[in-house]
Amino acid sequence: MLGALLIAVAGIASRVKQLPLTETMIYLVVGCVVGPFGFGILWLDAQTNSVLLERLSELAVLVSLFTAGLKLRVPLRNDRWRIPLRLAFVSMTLTVGLIAVAGMWMLGLPPGAAIPLR
Repeated sequence: MLGALLIAVAGIASRVKQLPLTETMIYLVVGCVVGPFGFGILWLDAQTNSVLLERLSELAVLVSLFTAGLKLRVPLRNDRWRIPLRLAFVSMTLTVGLIAVAGMWMLGLPPGAAIPLR
């Protein structure tokens, strides 16, 4: 089902660019339709499938970063890379920091154990 969706979106990509839509919006709508909000074809329990969901979310982040990098189409030494790199480093630093604070405050973990939480 995923392969068919990717091929279909790739096939209509030129038409999508003419509309006020993105490919991501199409993926989201299809996910809602086949998921628990729609027909319920795909249903994953967060507790029993936590490892799978973790790996899928990591894969989604990698694919998102990869496609964003491909869309830049500029050399690494170009100034256009400053904003994405700054955003990535700032957001990653804030996320790790906030998760560590939450781990220390809510779970009572020491800083050494709260920092590598993910």
